[in-house]
Amino acid sequence: MTNSSLWKTVSLLGRRNTLRSLSNISEGCPPGFVFWPEYFTNEEQRALLEASLYKLDSLESRRARKKRRQYWDTNPSKLTGSTNLLEVFAPDGLYEFEEARSYQLSFLAYSLTAYVHTQGHYDGVIHHFREMHLSSWPVEEFKGLKPILGRLYSLCPTPAVQTHLLHLASHGYILPHVDNIESSGSWILGVSLGAERILRIQKADNSTEEAQYSIPLPSGSIYLQR
Repeated sequence: MTNSSLWKTVSLLGRRNTLRSLSNISEGCPPGFVFWPEYFTNEEQRALLEASLYKLDSLESRRARKKRRQYWDTNPSKLTGSTNLLEVFAPDGLYEFEEARSYQLSFLAYSLTAYVHTQGHYDGVIHHFREMHLSSWPVEEFKGLKPILGRLYSLCPTPAVQTHLLHLASHGYILPHVDNIESSGSWILGVSLGAERILRIQKADNSTEEAQYSIPLPSGSIYLQR
């Protein structure tokens, strides 16, 4: 999944939750932007979220993984199939979030959320996050994940994709930036999972309030930016 842009992300913050619809929305969005506000069911979101966190967790220290296991031993809501997706996340303090650094973006993000994104180069615009370039999904470990991924990747305009996972802390955020088209490619497909964020976009050469778009990204939503 890849990113281009004559548009810049102004900010990314917010919260909420929703259900599913296969219909997309382009009216009221920037040119080249298509939005599916209710694409995945709660069950599909949970499977995709748990698989994403599983991959991100594998990069952390043994100490952090042990602390989370101890937390889940006394807070089993994640294991009992709770319908509240936010209960799939451990408290922020149990993750090894990076405070800030240069980052190659590939998916969107959110408060207590995991993301699937594409790539563009920025200098320190993402704060309080975990991320990874994903080479393969854990389809063997998560039953039913494969058809969900099939539905996701069917929306990609081209078959060759780069996939990233981005997990923002509850206080994490993404600062304004302009995507690097050469490193990102011509499009981004972003999935939001967890708490809602608001994506703000405006023309890169126009900072007036009238040129700005504010797009809520509820859990289970997908956007395509060309």
